[in-house]
Order: sequence, then structure tokens, then C-alpha cells
Amino acid sequence: MISQLVTVIRSTLAFVLPPLVGMLWFLVCLPLGRRRAINSGIRVVTWLGLWLAGIRLQVEGEVALLEQRPAIFVINHQSGTDPIIGARLVRHDMVAIGKYELQFHPLLGPVMKAFGTVFVKREQGIGPQVLAPLLPALAAGDAVVLAPEGKRSSNGQLLPFKPGALWLAQQSGAPLIPVVLHNSGEILPAHGLLMKPGTVRVTVLPPQPANLTSEQLRQVFADALDH
Repeated sequence: MISQLVTVIRSTLAFVLPPLVGMLWFLVCLPLGRRRAINSGIRVVTWLGLWLAGIRLQVEGEVALLEQRPAIFVINHQSGTDPIIGARLVRHDMVAIGKYELQFHPLLGPVMKAFGTVFVKREQGIGPQVLAPLLPALAAGDAVVLAPEGKRSSNGQLLPFKPGALWLAQQSGAPLIPVVLHNSGEILPAHGLLMKPGTVRVTVLPPQPANLTSEQLRQVFADALDH
């Protein structure tokens, strides 16, 4: 009973406090420049969110590639914690993609807008017409973080990959770097409300050719998840 109560309190704090603190920190740092304020805010939000929830990251593979800029980081999507995990891994000089409805969230919306998130409607998918606005960010030397499945898997199994990330790599020339989340679904399952403390295993893979098909890129993730 006590452990369950602790989980409820930690999970609630992890949802509520990080965006509020992150927005305040962003505003405090804004006189130093918008880019510096965003980078600092991302670090604060992601560190505080994972710490409060009791989530640790075990990162293996080509870890140094997380500093690559410009770059297109593609992640599989098992859990509601994946966006904060992805942002924690990449940390700076990045642009993320979020579903359209999140911009109206009273806590997450303001901080995501301040950090330059690109919001997309789920029915649009993640295709060229949606991703084209990200090309200037890549040309300026930023990283893009996106989930080619387009939405969260309800059972942990990989969904079909959409071609947008590959198109973005072809158009920009930026390396396409897979970041495999092995067990984030155990931390916050689909339709779950509470984040469970635990360690998420992450594998950073070598850059992949931009001329892969969507199914071939999906297979790269499937092979990594089998190990």
C-alpha cells in the first residue's frame, strides 16, 4: 500500500512539476538568448521528470552519436515516457514533433511551444508535407527527434513505419540515427496513468542509409529489439 502511494505521488509530481519548472527556467534564461534558454530548459525538464519518476537510462551502442549535429534521431514508440526519454538523450540543439492536441495541454502545451516543438495532426501522418518545415532546422545544424510509427504501440510491438524520416534524411543529407527503446512500455504502458520506477535500456545504432525502405528501417529496430 505504501509503495503504491509513493508511486502515485512520484508519478503525479513527474507529470506536473517539470513543465512548470522548465517554463520558469526558460524565462529566466531567455535574456541569455533563445537557443541557450531552450537547451537549458530541455535539460531541466528531462532531468527533473525522470528523477521524480525514478526512471534511469542504461544507454549502450554508439553513444557518441547522440552529440551528432545535424542529425535525425528516430525512436520506437512504446510509452508516454518516450518523448521525455528521447529529449533527455539528445538534450540540446533539437526540434521535436508532438501530436497536435498537446499544444492545448495546460501544462505541456506552453513549454512545448516555447521549446519550438512542431505539432502535427495524427491524421496527417508523418510525411513530407508535415516534415518539410524541419528542413531549415537541419540546415542550421539542429537535430530532429521523431517516431516513424507516428503513434504509440498499444502492445509493445512495432507498428508500420511511415516514410517521413527517410524522406527528411534524403532531402537534408543529415545522418539517420536509430535510437532503440527496449522496455519503456514497462514504465508507462499504453493507456496507463502511473509511471513505474525502473531502468530503461536504450541502444544507439550506427547511422542508416537514407535509401532504405520504411520496412527495412523497421526491421533494423526489430533486429535490435530481439537482442
